[in-house]
Amino acid sequence: MTASAVRPARTGAVRHSVTRLSAVAGPLGRAGAVLLLVTLGALRLPQLMPGSPAVAALGPTATPEQVAAFEAGLGLHDDVLTAARHWLGAALHGDLGHSLTSGAAVTAELADRIPVTLELFLAGQLVALCIAVPVALLSAWKPGGPLDRVATAGAFVWLAVPGFVLGLLLIWIAAVQLRILPATGWTPFTDDPVENLRHLVLPALTLGLTEAAVFTRTLRGQLLDTLDQTYIAAARSRGMGTGRLLLRRALRPSSLPLVTLIGIGIGTSLGGSVLVETLFAVPGVGSFAAGAISSRDFPVIQAVVVISATAVVAATFVVDLLYRTLDPRIAHDHR
Repeated sequence: MTASAVRPARTGAVRHSVTRLSAVAGPLGRAGAVLLLVTLGALRLPQLMPGSPAVAALGPTATPEQVAAFEAGLGLHDDVLTAARHWLGAALHGDLGHSLTSGAAVTAELADRIPVTLELFLAGQLVALCIAVPVALLSAWKPGGPLDRVATAGAFVWLAVPGFVLGLLLIWIAAVQLRILPATGWTPFTDDPVENLRHLVLPALTLGLTEAAVFTRTLRGQLLDTLDQTYIAAARSRGMGTGRLLLRRALRPSSLPLVTLIGIGIGTSLGGSVLVETLFAVPGVGSFAAGAISSRDFPVIQAVVVISATAVVAATFVVDLLYRTLDPRIAHDHR
């Protein structure tokens, strides 16, 4: 190969590498900006709360001098940039502060609670997917049929039922009437796997049944669009079986919105599972945040807000990568 032929090849490779780097650097830069803004907003929470957090921590009998010393010790008198620099510096070393109510390290509390919330979230998503995927596939294959009409009506009913109503109904059936599952409480998996699963069933069903309605409607609509594509008709004309056609040709390109819902849900689950965790007395991040809000424990609230935002940003980045894997056309469009 001549030098004149090698030069364009090297130039093309360099351009391709630069394009790939820019495709990654852009989202990372935006993610960093979002996290910085969220951190600044979270650190302004004590100033936005009515009254003084020091009074909530020290009690109504605290003197003005004690309140001032408490606020100065926590850096509440610093400007937001100075407070952010100090907080981020400590956070990078694993120090997220201490709870104002219990005095425990927030990092240690979250380390115990995040696995619980993630386990509950994953179990709920598994329930939702086991229901939504087969129902959506069968409904989309014969739209307007009996199964499709029942699934559509059922999805609307589930969407109209509040989560706490569904949770109370499950408690009444499984814990009060049948007495086969505990109503509340939690057992770590490392202590007793069987009891852990027994305590997991009701909250996971509450989350999963609610999510299943959303997943079914989303996936069914996307499948209907996919099944109208030309390559699906060509596969049918070649005699491809129904199961293989749905699972290998239609499901993969139709699952992109579903991947988005699951990916974003991973991030929001850290702070968004307050209702279910409180209802079933699950010691996760949601119940931890709910207790911190009621007691004005702002170090805990700040940590939960920032960590939840970090999880959402990370999940969004991973979802973007999964998009390129599930549908190579997306990666082609970005080049």
